[in-house]
Amino acid sequence: MKSRNWILPILLALSACGDECSSYSDYSCKQISKANYNVYFYMPNGDQIYLGETEGLKSCGNSAWGYATQKNISENTDWGYICCMIAKGSSCYEKHR
Repeated sequence: MKSRNWILPILLALSACGDECSSYSDYSCKQISKANYNVYFYMPNGDQIYLGETEGLKSCGNSAWGYATQKNISENTDWGYICCMIAKGSSCYEKHR
């Protein structure tokens, strides 16, 4: 009878091929990219501005960059934004960018 010691390493390797987002989120990468988000923009002086709700993570980033461009600060590296995932009854279940 041949040894089957090769089965365990293959099973372990296959289990590691899962969605990389699940290592830090309750959601898959696909779900994260398509979720609804509240967009918060942070001015260079630290003021927080709510930009509204968007559909999709890319749209959230575009909203922030658009606002920075509108305010003529897109070249300034001191501004920031956060995308708060709307999920499970929370307006900010997870933060993404």
